[in-house]
Amino acid sequence: MRIAALGSGSRGNSVLIESGRTRLLVDAGLSGRQMARRLGALGIEPAAVAAVVVTHEHRDHTRGVGVAARRWGWPIYMSSQTAAACRDLLRGEEEIRTFERETTFRVQSLEVHAFLTSHDAADPLAVTVRDPASGLKIGIATDLGRPTVPVRNALRNCHFLVLEANHDDLLLRDGPYPWSIKERIGGSRGHLSNRMAAELAAELHHPELGGVLLAHMSEECNDGPLALRAVSRALAAKDYRGLIEVATQEEPTPLFDVAALRARALGQEQLRLFGDGSA
Repeated sequence: MRIAALGSGSRGNSVLIESGRTRLLVDAGLSGRQMARRLGALGIEPAAVAAVVVTHEHRDHTRGVGVAARRWGWPIYMSSQTAAACRDLLRGEEEIRTFERETTFRVQSLEVHAFLTSHDAADPLAVTVRDPASGLKIGIATDLGRPTVPVRNALRNCHFLVLEANHDDLLLRDGPYPWSIKERIGGSRGHLSNRMAAELAAELHHPELGGVLLAHMSEECNDGPLALRAVSRALAAKDYRGLIEVATQEEPTPLFDVAALRARALGQEQLRLFGDGSA
């Protein structure tokens, strides 16, 4: 099971998950041209993507969804409320498969569980994606003003997490936005701060957590090293030995191998250097 962010930030978000021959996108907030370019940089043809799951209707998560669905035949999975809110992006030619929150559905070999978050959208969702063959589980939670109890429960026991680290509290306070926008961003239906992302990551830590990718970072009110420092400090207190990286707006991340990262977190990577003792 592998994962990469094609891009993440206020100008466009999309995450690729790959398991065997199944390739799934979570959100399509980049233009069709950019999605094709960034998938190509990872060695993937757009037509090889099985489907896209849309978490909510905001344009930084949906900008390219209609174009991509029509061009490459991607089925679009979204809640019925999100589908209604995305009406102006769709022409009726797309294959829309609606679902309701707190449900699990299958996209080829992958199981997707969608659950409600706290954000100012029609029906904002986060997702976990599980590969039943390997038991590996990925959680993707951005655009959440607060990590509610249902969100924290749904994200437990993930082997890789994509977590929002949108802003630094002080940079937001002193930033260029009007006060009303600052209140929205920092409010309970806005975005997660570095401090809250660090607390959530520490709470979700377990020995098999192999990777944490910090996402949806504000270009005006955050800084990659600040976010990394906050989350790394919180996870270091838990003796975390996995990967911590920041997803950027302009370029895709590498494809991270979730099984390899899980093994590294458990210390099995070093053990393999000496063999397992079997004949």
